Amino acid sequence: MLLYPTHQVRLELSLRQDARNYDELEIAMSASNSGSLSSVPNGRIIDFDFAELRQVPMQDDLYLLVRGRMPTSSFEVRLAPRVYFERPDYWGIEVAAIALQPSNENSLENEADFEFEQSVPLSGIIGNRGITVIGANQMKRIDISGESV
Repeated sequence: MLLYPTHQVRLELSLRQDARNYDELEIAMSASNSGSLSSVPNGRIIDFDFAELRQVPMQDDLYLLVRGRMPTSSFEVRLAPRVYFERPDYWGIEVAAIALQPSNENSLENEADFEFEQSVPLSGIIGNRGITVIGANQMKRIDISGESV
């Protein structure tokens, strides 16, 4: 089925109205052809190995720390919060890679994995119940207590 941009918007609006809960809406929107739903629309979602919350000593600020591997060093990894009209139960944060330079497919560096570690402050991007870290092959939902929100 071929969808024109106006049809896709109508379809997404229809999905928003008909979805019974946030999980159904998130799955439906992730399956659309629009790509990243975050603040990094040109990013490519990549997988991660580790994600956890960290708290700055002597402060109440929470940070999300994510680690993983990427196939080449020609990418910059960003933790990109999705854009919402209303505060969701779980705020989606995509692990996105952005190309810094054209990759050389014959380069030896493509044979090695490059580790990355990124963090993002969670101020203003915590859902009603927590966050969801979104990678290429997995999603990790992290509940955050009401005192931290």
